[in-house]
Amino acid sequence: MPHFSTQRRVEFYETDMAGIVHFSNFFRYMEQAEHEFFRSLGLKISGKTAEGIEIGWPRVACQCDYRAPARYEEVITIDVTIIRQTTRSLTMSYVFSRDGKILASGEMTTVCCTMQDGALKAIEIPPSYLDRLPAVNIAGTANDSP
Repeated sequence: MPHFSTQRRVEFYETDMAGIVHFSNFFRYMEQAEHEFFRSLGLKISGKTAEGIEIGWPRVACQCDYRAPARYEEVITIDVTIIRQTTRSLTMSYVFSRDGKILASGEMTTVCCTMQDGALKAIEIPPSYLDRLPAVNIAGTANDSP
């Protein structure tokens, strides 16, 4: 079961000459869904945490597998699930569908970081984020049990 689900309409500028979504847009859709997921939890993708730490979540890995085309004007659903969590990173799964038919699926791994001396430095995910993120076994799979 996904931790978050959102929908979006395919816009003309996202398509190629055949009216099919250009493959690169699925990576934008993942990022958009990730941001919406964080906002739904009352969290920011970048900025100060409740602990006063300035953080961001740079991507360190991203991939997408395509099964069927998405076309201009279609409404697609994007399901987001945290599938792995370490003390410093999250890996989220994204499933793109239209009317129940899977169009594509992907994964994105992000690392919680702060800037120190002009360089990114991985840090532990702050407690204010851990308290709001769905329960996930560290370095394991999602655990939705209360």
